[in-house]
Amino acid sequence: MEAAPTGEAISDRRYREILARVSDAWTVRRADAADSGPIGGVASAAWRDTYEGLLRPDTIETYIERAYSPERLRARIAADRFYVAVGELGIVAFADAVVLPERIDLAAIYAVPEMRGRGAGTALLRTLLRVLPALPMSADVLAGNRKGEVFYERRGFVARETMEAELFGEPVVERRWWRVLEVDPAP
Repeated sequence: MEAAPTGEAISDRRYREILARVSDAWTVRRADAADSGPIGGVASAAWRDTYEGLLRPDTIETYIERAYSPERLRARIAADRFYVAVGELGIVAFADAVVLPERIDLAAIYAVPEMRGRGAGTALLRTLLRVLPALPMSADVLAGNRKGEVFYERRGFVARETMEAELFGEPVVERRWWRVLEVDPAP
């Protein structure tokens, strides 16, 4: 996977060329309520791996319990554009997108840690770009989360805003990454 230099956007045409080279080993489909258990397992493993050393252990566990409980996941699956990547091992990654009037908020995209770098996240992102309205897409990433930052950098997103927030009593800083639609000039 090629990366654009940090802070520099790549054209839609170039981005689609890169995505076309991603392995089609993954079946990407809309999630349904029955997927809440496997999605919760992916989220738990990914959160513990991604945020260890960046957030307090109790913050990580509280977030997993609240955001990825079966009830909460069923509600998100019903309300959002929620997709899963399925391989030989079952569900290995998921993406949760919220369509807003002015943009698409990529609320979450995670893979089982052992499956990162194998194209499931890119396959999910490719599907979202194909099925969702042509709007700018944003994703909020915890500052210092190099796993997330590298994922977005390599897929043409650019970090713009920095926001201070609180996560279950723990102060955090997030960066909002944007993938803005570009119109390629006529040949």
